[in-house]
Amino acid sequence: MELLNTKTLRKEIISRLQDYDFKNKIILLSKNPSEEVNHYKDVIIKRCQEFGITYIDKIFKEESQEEILDFLSSFDKEDGFIILAPFGDREDLTMLKENIGLKDLDSFTYKSLGKILDGDKNSLPATARAVVSFMDHEGVDYKGKRVVIANNTNIIGRPLAMYLAAKRASITIINSLTENPKDLIKNCDIFISAIGKAHFYDKTYFKDGQLLIDVGTSYKNGKIIGDIDSDSISDMDVKYLGSKNGIGSITTITLVEGLIY
Repeated sequence: MELLNTKTLRKEIISRLQDYDFKNKIILLSKNPSEEVNHYKDVIIKRCQEFGITYIDKIFKEESQEEILDFLSSFDKEDGFIILAPFGDREDLTMLKENIGLKDLDSFTYKSLGKILDGDKNSLPATARAVVSFMDHEGVDYKGKRVVIANNTNIIGRPLAMYLAAKRASITIINSLTENPKDLIKNCDIFISAIGKAHFYDKTYFKDGQLLIDVGTSYKNGKIIGDIDSDSISDMDVKYLGSKNGIGSITTITLVEGLIY
């Protein structure tokens, strides 16, 4: 097993951010935020402070979507926004998805989704963009590659699938109802997992020559554990990016990097 990492890519992104003179700002939008949302928000705020980015931490309670849009109308179109999910109590956010005109840093709007269909990397959600940035950095050629993605969310699996399909890869998204997932995974060139189940995939799922990208995170005995049992594949001829120095270490800097583009 060749153990990969994002250390060099991380340094390159950080250097780019440190050298950039940010005039635009980030608006963090949350509605009745949970403890998890506040934790993630704190991480983003720390990044903003690190790179000298002005940020607005706006917390909504019972405001309507019209009121939220009115609040956002006071900002410059070059300012970026992030909707921290879950935003409210399972509300229909169609109005916001259709009408927010600021820089979309985490692929919330329908406009961003449309750009992803055309293969626009910068419109991807932060985690999916981090995955693509890593593969680009590794020189991966997507054309004709068989890619299996174990994640069907609108922040990783689906937009990532749309983007890679636009780059002429052959994409399969698998979920808990997929029949014969082991066969699909074993016969692909690139496997990307983000299911959050510790060591769910062992060596019986894989074959030599594959690129395995483990985005999943679970906590066990105080340690972050990925979806793939890395010990079981240690004697295989595969390239593996795990949770240590992996996608998680570049996701938030990739998020704020969206202000540049």
